[in-house]
Amino acid sequence: MNGKERVNLSKVIEKMNLVNLTPDIDVKGIWIHVPEFNRPALQLTGFYDQFDNDRIQIIGNVEYSYLKSLSDTERFERYMQLLSSNIPCLIFCRNLEPEPEIIELAK
Repeated sequence: MNGKERVNLSKVIEKMNLVNLTPDIDVKGIWIHVPEFNRPALQLTGFYDQFDNDRIQIIGNVEYSYLKSLSDTERFERYMQLLSSNIPCLIFCRNLEPEPEIIELAK
């Protein structure tokens, strides 16, 4: 994609066979302008310098394990900081499931 191209998040969800855990959010109103993904390992530690919040964010085993090592309060704060960064979406890979309170936070 160049600077003018974009794809609707609903198409990404459809093409990748993803499950939308926040159906109250109208994904047809969200546009992806950057074709790359980001694994926010550094951001989950609080480092947001050079963070490209236009990218879809991916939670894999590394990020998930790190978040599970934190206290409930710390984990919630890290998710809140990431989700408040105006990212287009957050994908959990490898059948990892977010805690229900994180899904509520994302809404």
